[in-house]
Amino acid sequence: MTPDEPEVVLDIRNLRAFYTSKKGIVRAVNGVSLQVKRGETLGLFGESGAGKSSIALAILGLFEGVSRQHSSTAANEETKRLWAKRDEARKKGLTSRDLGEDLPGVEGEILFKGVDLTKLSEKEMRELRGDRITYVPQGTTKSLNPYSNIAEQTGEALFAHDEDGLLTDKQVLHRVIKALDLMELGDAALRKGMKPSQFSVGEDQRVLLAMALITLPDLMIADEPTTALDMAIQNRILAAIKIAREQLGLAMILISNNQATINATCTRVAVMTAGKIVELGPKDEILGSPLHPFTRAFIMSNPSMEALRKIREKGLRIRGIPGRPPDLTEPITGCVFAERCEFAVEKCHTVEPEFEEVQDGHFVMCHRHSELPEW
Repeated sequence: MTPDEPEVVLDIRNLRAFYTSKKGIVRAVNGVSLQVKRGETLGLFGESGAGKSSIALAILGLFEGVSRQHSSTAANEETKRLWAKRDEARKKGLTSRDLGEDLPGVEGEILFKGVDLTKLSEKEMRELRGDRITYVPQGTTKSLNPYSNIAEQTGEALFAHDEDGLLTDKQVLHRVIKALDLMELGDAALRKGMKPSQFSVGEDQRVLLAMALITLPDLMIADEPTTALDMAIQNRILAAIKIAREQLGLAMILISNNQATINATCTRVAVMTAGKIVELGPKDEILGSPLHPFTRAFIMSNPSMEALRKIREKGLRIRGIPGRPPDLTEPITGCVFAERCEFAVEKCHTVEPEFEEVQDGHFVMCHRHSELPEW
């Protein structure tokens, strides 16, 4: 990194996040690599079930705990065997690749400011989670305590990570109001004692964002932060997120399947399907000149007004993505989109494409990207 380049806050290398199901191992995230730099927002963009939220849980150190909990509710002998083998392999420093069998859990590297999060203990992760790395969950109904006022909830993270007890109530309240003001919650100083039920859904979402920003984190992950909000409120919240990123200089990951949300907020975009990133690059290039057939099909299935104009100019029709996503309990040979791709040839079904840099900072995983019709 040169002095003029932003710091790489997050560097994910060959991440695999697998969990167990009644049908077998689910390969939710399979070989993902990406970086997020200070001052930028990376959008994880793709269909439901693509693995976007699994990446977030892996970064937060929660993926394995959640996976074990779900597997224990419907455990069978094979599930128990796989988790036992996972634990034994970890004690010996072995991976799935070493053993020649896919195992549940997280493998690969998740480097946060140079520290591999996959090597940290739960105690060490708790010190980072909610402080240096924060998370905004999807929806507000189950995320806010209905019996506690917003000032108490917003300031809770500061007290939780103030191990030396240096912060006073007055200092915390000052930072609470400052964070709520940053998220443009009207009359925050006067309404700080109110409870979530006294706010609209959009205002509750601003409180969640303020809770994630109050510790001045290095990395914030937001999972569908504008779900179920009308367009006007969405635009105001997305504008507030962008201002917060610029003012605080933090790195952000925004998870969404909404093209307008990605376009309004992100600087770069990683397009995901079936546990893989199939295209990665600057936002304007990904949304304006997509090179992967999945990216094109996904944009066309739910186009923005700009994409809709382009589709009509070219005489194309809006349509959904053909077929169904692949079964992630079955190993996939070749391209993960081949079975649904109208441009696929025999090679696409048998050989996995390289993740190729075709323009400066624009990567695509497709054998035929140079042969596709002009977008």
